[in-house]
Amino acid sequence: MNTIYSFGILLIQALQTMSPVFDGVMKFFSFLGTIEFYLLLIPFVYWVVDAKVGFRLLLVLISADFLALGLKQLLHQPRPYWIGGVKALAKETSYGIPSSHASDSLAVWGYLTYSLKKNWLWALGAVLVGMIGLSRIYLGVHFPTDVLTGWLIGLAVIVIFAVGERWAVSRLEKLSAIAQIGAGFAISLLMILAGWIINLLITPFPDPPEWAQYSQQARGIAQYFTLAGALFGAAAGYVLMRTHACFQTHGSVWQRAARYLLGIASVMLIYLGLDALFSLLAPDESAVGLILRYFRYGAVTFWAIFGAPWVFLKIKLAEPAGK
Repeated sequence: MNTIYSFGILLIQALQTMSPVFDGVMKFFSFLGTIEFYLLLIPFVYWVVDAKVGFRLLLVLISADFLALGLKQLLHQPRPYWIGGVKALAKETSYGIPSSHASDSLAVWGYLTYSLKKNWLWALGAVLVGMIGLSRIYLGVHFPTDVLTGWLIGLAVIVIFAVGERWAVSRLEKLSAIAQIGAGFAISLLMILAGWIINLLITPFPDPPEWAQYSQQARGIAQYFTLAGALFGAAAGYVLMRTHACFQTHGSVWQRAARYLLGIASVMLIYLGLDALFSLLAPDESAVGLILRYFRYGAVTFWAIFGAPWVFLKIKLAEPAGK
């Protein structure tokens, strides 16, 4: 592992000779691999392009991020700037390998191009995935092996969805709406349980003192509550959308633009508003804080998947499916 670290440090040092000229560009591409960016992208796909693809794209993102998070904690390895020799052009509190930027970007753009089958999208996705991975190395927050491992996770998620989604859909469609929502809730609880077990397993293995100061927030189960809440909100929202607010994504340019602008404004209001409110009610890592986190992210995805389309139909920004 020391040899891998040494090679990675040398590569990062070589890339950082271009700093600060390319700092802004690399930070921009790094942002395109964040959850905040996907909070803008996935609703666009869901409301404007194809609702089914948009919903599954959200599940792909949650799955890739969950797998990357679990492996980060199980392996609990450092980031380059934690062990020195490179500039920290960005700061992160989670562990290094695998890169969730890499896993999430390849999973999202790979599944999107696989689903929509547009040649220009293949080219755009390849450039973005490559540049997001390179930006994380340049910024000193990931070794090359972190990025490569993240890409493998993203690829695995795409394969799992491509091969297994038809099988999963055929079985879910045999369940009642209540049973489908219950299945989503059960899976979200299993995600939290998995996070708790992972943190329990690594408890006997403390981080080395030389970089422990950087990893003080790398352990814990808060992010599992985030992903679990988002999954349950999305699952419940999609079931209700199909029965009470099934909509068409086509329409005039102004209708699509209005849908997106109104929808994203409401999503951000819930996302930021609940964050501000809940931070006043309980510490984030407390039991109450974790439950509120689950509720916050569940509310965001539930509104995006069901609430916003219901409003679109009511105010004639979308047509009911089947018309």
